[in-house]
Parts: sequence; structure tokens; C-alpha cells
Amino acid sequence: MRYKCIKEMCLPMCDGDGFEIPNEYGFVTVGSIWERDDRGSIIGGDVHLDSVNNNPDLGWIEISFENLKENFALIE
Repeated sequence: MRYKCIKEMCLPMCDGDGFEIPNEYGFVTVGSIWERDDRGSIIGGDVHLDSVNNNPDLGWIEISFENLKENFALIE
């Protein structure tokens, strides 16, 4: 399933081991496209999304179901 961001989000950046990097944040921009990956969580989020159009800050994100409903629209 693919989703389009409808509300900008600011999320903490994580290192390769899934730990938050202090004082580093990335932005999910309005209009960016994301594909849901249900193979499993890396950092404990409800939903794992991979950037389809090469989001400049984030290649993937994990968010709650609530954030998915509030900030994304299903497009396919």
C-alpha cells in the first residue's frame, strides 16, 4: 500500500541500530509518497513506511497507527 503525506511531520533520526540520535530530526514533507512494509518493525513503531520518492531527510520511518491516519492518505 502507498500513502501520501498530507501533514508535515518532524521525527527524531535513528542510527543503524535503531537508537535515536540526540538533537537530530528529519522532516516528512507534504506530498511525499511512502510505501508500507509489513515485514516487521525496526524501532518498535506500529507502521513501517519506506520513502518512494527519495525524501531528502528520511529513507524510512516508523510511526503509530494514529499518526498514519492523521498525517497520511492512502493512494493505492
